[in-house]
Amino acid sequence: MSESQTSARAALVLADAFAHRYRYPRDFGGWSAQASFGRDDAHYEATVAVCGAGDARAATAVRVAAPQFEWLTQELRSLSRTLFGHDFEPAEGRFAMSLDETPHPLGPLVVLHGDPHAATFRVRKHRITLASRRSGSLLEMVRVERWHVRPDARWLPSQWSVEVHDGALGQILRTDRYWDLWWPFEGEIVPQTRRVESIDTLGIRLASTLHLREWQPIGA
Repeated sequence: MSESQTSARAALVLADAFAHRYRYPRDFGGWSAQASFGRDDAHYEATVAVCGAGDARAATAVRVAAPQFEWLTQELRSLSRTLFGHDFEPAEGRFAMSLDETPHPLGPLVVLHGDPHAATFRVRKHRITLASRRSGSLLEMVRVERWHVRPDARWLPSQWSVEVHDGALGQILRTDRYWDLWWPFEGEIVPQTRRVESIDTLGIRLASTLHLREWQPIGA
């Protein structure tokens, strides 16, 4: 297979996986909800809103410790980017890419060329199973283990992990394991629960949970 054929095949494989991601329609205005969040030993209440990719807000009636509030807004923004998604063509699709079809349990490997983060993706059955990106000596690897699959075959991750490796130190700096539970809403779906368990290089473990309820549409 020629280099141009490999590149075209890689683009087809990755574009197909992106096309099968679940994402809100362009005219969906988002939602607000009541949230309970925090670590296993302390939970707080908040009113939150998710309005677009990266557009997430939270307000609390009582003072909340900065790390806990920052965790809440970070996870809401993460969820918003997943749910509203982004178009493949002007993002990953703008790079040349190649495909390594050597048999692997997570599927063939798509490698982006010219991407400043040297991103790679493994794809199996129309789903991204493993994604990696680099920033200096740091390597971030996201592995999806379970999916929430819609009747139309579009998917969202429901169980996944993030590992951050430091190549200069030759060690894993941090591992985060995620569990997401989704709920039907206004013909779409919304997050009901997100649980994150983290461990750092010192072996310190933290577990945090976000529960959402009483969703209301925005811009209806």
